[in-house]
Amino acid sequence: MRHPATVRLHGHLDRPAELTVGQLRDLPSHRVEVTFDCRTEGEQRHGYEGPTLWDVLCAAGPRVDLAARKPRLKFLLAVTGSDGHRAVVSWAEIDPDFGGQRILLATSMDGAPLDESGPQLVVPADHCGARYVSGVTAVWLGPVPGPEPAGAEAVGAEAVGAEGVASGRVPTGPPAAEPAGAARR
Repeated sequence: MRHPATVRLHGHLDRPAELTVGQLRDLPSHRVEVTFDCRTEGEQRHGYEGPTLWDVLCAAGPRVDLAARKPRLKFLLAVTGSDGHRAVVSWAEIDPDFGGQRILLATSMDGAPLDESGPQLVVPADHCGARYVSGVTAVWLGPVPGPEPAGAEAVGAEAVGAEGVASGRVPTGPPAAEPAGAARR
């Protein structure tokens, strides 16, 4: 007996979770009709339905100061599919104060439920289909690592430990390794 696909929400969240497609359906749903170019199959036209990535993450309690503007801009979402394919979405793309895009974690495609295969990331504004991640297994939210503001280097070194900074083993976000033979889009 097959178990329903799940998507793991993790990173800078107050309520990390592992949700089934059925649980995603409990969130407010949106429908989009999209056309995008697939490198291997040419132009694609599909109808998708499901919650917005914004609604999914807000339900998980993002540790992002929604009252501040500029600090929100450093956050990224890394979305991973069952084939190891990854795509990045910036917080600003989904935040209503900035891009406000209706990027979906689709629970159905052309009316067919995605319970077994898992939700699909749908980025309606993209002409290229490379960020349409199938069988989403994980969504990670975290800040972009980068240089600290002037004078903050000592604080960062103390927080990680001098040996971590010197060795380059500073945690910067989700694991970067892809499974061997992972399909590329």
